[in-house]
Amino acid sequence: MYRVTLDLWQDDCPLTRASANHEVEFITPYWNYSPESQQWELWVESSSADRSELESGIQALRDASAMQYFELKRKHDTHATLQVRFDKTNAIATITTHGGAVVGPFTNCRGRERWHLGFTSPSAIDTALSKLDRCEEFTVVERTSLDTRVESSVYHHMGAASAFITACEQLTETERRVLDTAFKYGYYETPRKETLASLGERCGVSDAAISKTLRRAERKLIGASLTTLNRFQESGEEFGGSNPS
Repeated sequence: MYRVTLDLWQDDCPLTRASANHEVEFITPYWNYSPESQQWELWVESSSADRSELESGIQALRDASAMQYFELKRKHDTHATLQVRFDKTNAIATITTHGGAVVGPFTNCRGRERWHLGFTSPSAIDTALSKLDRCEEFTVVERTSLDTRVESSVYHHMGAASAFITACEQLTETERRVLDTAFKYGYYETPRKETLASLGERCGVSDAAISKTLRRAERKLIGASLTTLNRFQESGEEFGGSNPS
């Protein structure tokens, strides 16, 4: 399979319009396009730095003329989960007609949409993009083949990758900041260029607090890394390179 990533403006997409007119971002982890009904069905995670902007963005999405179904599943502070269904857009109709499909979560922010599309051949990509260029404004961000071992491995081990991403998301802001500082100033180098005491001075806390924070962060990331390694081992897939002697 071949993948192409596009940054595009869809004039007839409710998500594009709402994110263009309001300071709200939409991330769509689940979607389904039905050629029979010619409608998108989506679960959308929406967020904003401002609660009123989130409300305005959601309202704009609800009021879109193409919207056929709208349900607010959950809302907390500046985040909301939505289930929506709306009419096809010119872009998705063009892509599916020429053998393409959306193959990853997509985002809408500031009126721009980031799509990851899959095709069976480079020529199919060229044909679809040529047709798409007649009706949409877009930029090709990346084109790549998923036939390589590394690329295909990501799809084969999506669960392991998800576990590691979840661990990263569970780091607190303090843990991320301390880890970043420790790495940046050579705490993990050999020999170490930084001590717990000097890290504490940089972060404005005691060396005992730095030690405790690092241990918490390392435990989360190492645990997730081991889970990933174990899943590789269970699958029987080889990975890694040769070790220097």
